[in-house]
Amino acid sequence: MKNQNFSNRFKIIIFILALLVVTVSIHAQYLGNTALFIVADANNLNTAENNILIRLEDMEFEVLAIGQDEVDDSWTDGTSLVVISATVTSTTVAENMPGLIDLTVPIVNWEPALYDALGHQETDGGEFSTSEIDIVGEGHPLAAGLSGIVTITEFDKAVSYGTPVGDVITIATSIDSVNQVVLFGYESGAEMAIGTAPARRVGTFLLNDVADALTEDGWALFDASIMWAMGGEEPDAVEATAPVVPLEFSLDDNYPNPFNPVTMIGFSIPRQTNVRLNIYSLTGKKLATLVNESRSAGKYSVTFDASNLSSGIYLYRLDTDLYTMTKKMVFIK
Repeated sequence: MKNQNFSNRFKIIIFILALLVVTVSIHAQYLGNTALFIVADANNLNTAENNILIRLEDMEFEVLAIGQDEVDDSWTDGTSLVVISATVTSTTVAENMPGLIDLTVPIVNWEPALYDALGHQETDGGEFSTSEIDIVGEGHPLAAGLSGIVTITEFDKAVSYGTPVGDVITIATSIDSVNQVVLFGYESGAEMAIGTAPARRVGTFLLNDVADALTEDGWALFDASIMWAMGGEEPDAVEATAPVVPLEFSLDDNYPNPFNPVTMIGFSIPRQTNVRLNIYSLTGKKLATLVNESRSAGKYSVTFDASNLSSGIYLYRLDTDLYTMTKKMVFIK
C-alpha cells in the first residue's frame, strides 16, 4: 500500500512538472527579449493595442510602447522584435525611421500603407471588411496548423492586406481575391520588391481594432506570427496548441491603471466554474457586469469601457463557486 501511495504521488509530481514545462515553453519563451511596439499614441492605446500588449507580455517580452512622433531608428537598439500598429501614420514612421527597411531585427507589421517603405511592394496595401480569410499556405508555421477558410474575428472587421512580391511566403488571402494577401512573410535574405529582407518580416491582417474581437484562430495566427518572426521553425504541436491550465484562481491588476477610458482585466481559473466579473462604486453599487457565465479552466482578459462614468476610484470583483477577489482601479478623464 505504501509503495502504491508513493507511486501515485510520484505520478502527480511528474504531471505538475510537465504542466509547468508546457507553461514555460509557451509563455516564458521570450523572457529577456524586448519588443518595440510602435503606435500612434503610447499614452492612449486603443483596446486592440492593449490586447496585443498584454499578449506580448504573456509571452514574457519586455514591451516598450512608443508613439510615432517620438520614435526614431535609435529606439531599435537592443530590441529583439519590432511590432507596428496600423494606428500609425505611415509617412510619419517612414520619415522618422529611414533605417527601417534595413533593420536587422524581425518586424511584424499591420499598417498596409507602410508595406512599400518596408520594401514588400511598390504600392501601398489596403483594407476590406470581413470576418473570414482563406489559408492558402497550410503547413507553414505561420499558418498555425490551420487550413482553408477560417474565422478570425467575432464579427466583420476592416482588415489589412498587401500585394507583396518577390520570394514572399503567402499564408492567407481574402476569400474573394488571391491578390489581397492578408498574412505573409519573408525569410531573412529573401528577395523583396526592394532589396532583400535583412531579417524575417511578417505582414498581417490586424489593422486598427481587429484585435479587440479576435477568435481563438485569430489569436493562434498572431502567436504564430510572433513565434516565426522570432526564429521559430516547425513548432512542437504540444507547445503550440496545448492549453495551459492555471494552478490557482487569480484576479490580475487591471492594465493600464489609471486608465481613460478603456482598461483590461485579466483573471485565471483552474477548473470549470461559474464566473461573475462585476464593476462597483466605492459605495457598493453595481455599475456593470462584464462576465456572468460558466467558463472552463484557462486564462482570460476582459475589456472595460468607463466612458459613461465619472473620474474616480472603482472596484472590480471576481466571484466564482470557490473564489472571490476584489481590486481597485482608477479612472481619470
